Amino acid sequence: MFRLLRQGSQLIQIAVFGLLTAACSSTARPTINMSPEAIMETSFRLEPAYIVSVNVPTESVKKLLRSIIDSYPLGYGKYDQVAFRSATGVEQFRPLRGSRAGEQATLSEVPTTRITFAIPEDVDTLHKIIAAIRYAHPYEEPVVHVETGWVSRAKPGGEESNPNRWWNQQKSSPKTRSGAR
Repeated sequence: MFRLLRQGSQLIQIAVFGLLTAACSSTARPTINMSPEAIMETSFRLEPAYIVSVNVPTESVKKLLRSIIDSYPLGYGKYDQVAFRSATGVEQFRPLRGSRAGEQATLSEVPTTRITFAIPEDVDTLHKIIAAIRYAHPYEEPVVHVETGWVSRAKPGGEESNPNRWWNQQKSSPKTRSGAR
Protein backbone atom coordinates (compact mmCIF):
# COMPACT_ATOMS: atom_id res chain seq x y z
CA MET A 1 0.00 0.00 0.00
CA PHE A 2 2.76 2.44 0.95
CA ARG A 3 4.59 1.59 -2.28
CA LEU A 4 1.48 2.45 -4.32
CA LEU A 5 1.07 5.71 -2.44
CA ARG A 6 4.73 6.58 -3.03
CA GLN A 7 4.49 5.76 -6.74
CA GLY A 8 1.27 7.77 -7.02
CA SER A 9 2.94 10.71 -5.29
CA GLN A 10 5.92 10.49 -7.66
CA LEU A 11 3.65 10.42 -10.71
CA ILE A 12 1.80 13.48 -9.42
CA GLN A 13 5.12 15.29 -8.91
CA ILE A 14 6.21 14.42 -12.46
CA ALA A 15 2.85 15.56 -13.83
CA VAL A 16 3.12 18.86 -11.94
CA PHE A 17 6.68 19.37 -13.32
CA GLY A 18 5.32 18.75 -16.81
CA LEU A 19 2.37 21.11 -16.39
CA LEU A 20 4.53 23.86 -14.92
CA THR A 21 7.12 23.57 -17.65
CA ALA A 22 4.47 23.50 -20.37
CA ALA A 23 2.83 26.61 -18.91
CA CYS A 24 6.13 28.47 -18.56
CA SER A 25 8.04 27.27 -21.62
CA SER A 26 8.05 28.41 -25.20
CA THR A 27 9.47 25.03 -26.26
CA ALA A 28 6.93 22.71 -24.64
CA ARG A 29 5.08 20.42 -27.03
CA PRO A 30 1.57 21.91 -26.57
CA THR A 31 2.69 25.07 -28.40
CA ILE A 32 3.65 23.14 -31.57
CA ASN A 33 0.90 23.52 -34.14
CA MET A 34 1.97 20.63 -36.34
CA SER A 35 2.58 16.92 -36.08
CA PRO A 36 6.13 15.60 -36.29
CA GLU A 37 5.13 13.80 -39.49
CA ALA A 38 4.51 17.18 -41.15
CA ILE A 39 8.21 18.10 -41.07
CA MET A 40 9.88 14.70 -41.42
CA GLU A 41 11.90 13.81 -44.47
CA THR A 42 14.10 10.99 -45.71
CA SER A 43 17.09 11.95 -43.55
CA PHE A 44 15.44 12.37 -40.12
CA ARG A 45 12.40 11.77 -37.96
CA LEU A 46 11.08 13.34 -34.75
CA GLU A 47 10.36 11.47 -31.54
CA PRO A 48 8.65 12.64 -28.33
CA ALA A 49 11.06 13.14 -25.43
CA TYR A 50 11.59 14.68 -22.05
CA ILE A 51 14.25 17.38 -22.12
CA VAL A 52 15.87 17.50 -18.68
CA SER A 53 18.06 20.33 -17.42
CA VAL A 54 19.75 20.44 -14.04
CA ASN A 55 21.87 23.17 -12.46
CA VAL A 56 24.82 21.81 -10.49
CA PRO A 57 27.81 23.42 -8.78
CA THR A 58 30.62 23.21 -11.34
CA GLU A 59 32.80 21.15 -9.01
CA SER A 60 30.09 18.42 -8.91
CA VAL A 61 29.38 18.08 -12.66
CA LYS A 62 31.32 14.85 -13.26
CA LYS A 63 29.87 13.12 -10.18
CA LEU A 64 26.31 14.08 -11.17
CA LEU A 65 26.79 13.03 -14.81
CA ARG A 66 28.20 9.67 -13.70
CA SER A 67 25.14 9.08 -11.50
CA ILE A 68 22.77 10.00 -14.35
CA ILE A 69 24.61 7.81 -16.88
CA ASP A 70 24.73 4.90 -14.44
CA SER A 71 20.92 5.07 -14.21
CA TYR A 72 20.33 5.59 -17.96
CA PRO A 73 22.95 5.66 -20.76
CA LEU A 74 21.70 8.92 -22.34
CA GLY A 75 21.51 7.31 -25.75
CA TYR A 76 20.95 9.41 -28.85
CA GLY A 77 20.84 7.33 -32.00
CA LYS A 78 24.11 5.37 -32.25
CA TYR A 79 25.77 7.41 -29.48
CA ASP A 80 25.55 7.31 -25.71
CA GLN A 81 26.42 9.66 -22.85
CA VAL A 82 25.02 12.55 -24.93
CA ALA A 83 24.56 15.68 -22.81
CA PHE A 84 25.19 19.41 -23.08
CA ARG A 85 27.19 21.22 -20.39
CA SER A 86 26.90 24.99 -20.37
CA ALA A 87 29.71 27.39 -19.67
CA THR A 88 29.99 28.19 -15.98
CA GLY A 89 27.47 30.71 -14.76
CA VAL A 90 26.36 31.87 -11.33
CA GLU A 91 23.40 30.42 -9.46
CA GLN A 92 22.01 32.52 -6.64
CA PHE A 93 19.85 31.57 -3.68
CA ARG A 94 19.10 32.51 -0.09
CA PRO A 95 18.32 29.73 2.39
CA LEU A 96 15.13 30.25 4.39
CA ARG A 97 14.09 29.08 7.84
CA GLY A 98 13.70 25.30 7.88
CA SER A 99 16.34 24.65 5.23
CA ARG A 100 19.30 22.45 6.12
CA ALA A 101 21.60 25.46 5.68
CA GLY A 102 19.48 27.45 8.11
CA GLU A 103 18.00 30.88 7.50
CA GLN A 104 20.55 33.31 6.08
CA ALA A 105 20.28 37.05 5.62
CA THR A 106 22.58 37.28 2.61
CA LEU A 107 22.31 35.95 -0.90
CA SER A 108 24.62 33.06 -1.84
CA GLU A 109 26.23 32.85 -5.28
CA VAL A 110 27.84 29.65 -6.55
CA PRO A 111 29.65 28.89 -9.85
CA THR A 112 27.20 26.58 -11.62
CA THR A 113 26.95 24.51 -14.80
CA ARG A 114 23.72 23.50 -16.48
CA ILE A 115 23.51 19.96 -17.83
CA THR A 116 20.83 19.32 -20.46
CA PHE A 117 19.91 16.04 -22.14
CA ALA A 118 16.99 14.25 -23.77
CA ILE A 119 15.44 10.94 -22.77
CA PRO A 120 12.50 9.00 -24.23
CA GLU A 121 9.13 10.21 -23.04
CA ASP A 122 8.77 7.40 -20.50
CA VAL A 123 7.76 8.00 -16.87
CA ASP A 124 9.84 5.11 -15.50
CA THR A 125 12.99 6.41 -17.23
CA LEU A 126 12.29 9.94 -15.99
CA HIS A 127 11.84 8.61 -12.45
CA LYS A 128 15.23 6.84 -12.61
CA ILE A 129 16.89 10.04 -13.85
CA ILE A 130 15.32 12.24 -11.15
CA ALA A 131 16.29 9.71 -8.46
CA ALA A 132 19.89 9.64 -9.77
CA ILE A 133 20.03 13.45 -9.75
CA ARG A 134 18.65 13.69 -6.23
CA TYR A 135 21.08 11.03 -5.01
CA ALA A 136 24.26 12.63 -6.41
CA HIS A 137 23.41 16.35 -6.27
CA PRO A 138 24.94 18.19 -3.31
CA TYR A 139 21.94 20.49 -2.77
CA GLU A 140 18.85 19.96 -0.64
CA GLU A 141 16.68 21.34 -3.48
CA PRO A 142 18.38 20.65 -6.84
CA VAL A 143 17.11 22.88 -9.65
CA VAL A 144 15.73 20.43 -12.22
CA HIS A 145 13.57 21.39 -15.20
CA VAL A 146 11.67 18.80 -17.23
CA GLU A 147 10.03 19.75 -20.51
CA THR A 148 8.17 17.72 -23.07
CA GLY A 149 9.39 18.20 -26.60
CA TRP A 150 10.59 16.58 -29.80
CA VAL A 151 14.07 15.36 -30.65
CA SER A 152 15.35 14.64 -34.13
CA ARG A 153 16.81 11.26 -35.04
CA ALA A 154 18.78 10.43 -38.16
CA LYS A 155 17.33 7.87 -40.53
CA PRO A 156 19.89 5.33 -41.76
CA GLY A 157 21.37 6.15 -45.15
CA GLY A 158 19.56 9.46 -45.49
CA GLU A 159 22.60 11.71 -45.75
CA GLU A 160 25.49 9.66 -47.07
CA SER A 161 26.40 12.29 -49.68
CA ASN A 162 25.77 15.42 -47.57
CA PRO A 163 28.97 17.51 -48.02
CA ASN A 164 28.60 18.99 -44.51
CA ARG A 165 28.97 15.67 -42.68
CA TRP A 166 32.39 14.98 -41.17
CA TRP A 167 32.86 11.80 -43.19
CA ASN A 168 32.66 13.82 -46.42
CA GLN A 169 35.27 16.39 -45.35
CA GLN A 170 39.00 15.84 -45.57
CA LYS A 171 39.89 18.23 -42.75
CA SER A 172 38.07 16.39 -39.96
CA SER A 173 37.84 12.80 -38.82
CA PRO A 174 36.51 10.82 -35.87
CA LYS A 175 40.05 10.52 -34.56
CA THR A 176 40.28 14.29 -34.07
CA ARG A 177 36.74 14.37 -32.68
CA SER A 178 35.96 17.50 -34.68
CA GLY A 179 32.34 16.96 -35.43
CA ALA A 180 32.23 13.17 -35.45
CA ARG A 181 28.70 13.12 -34.13
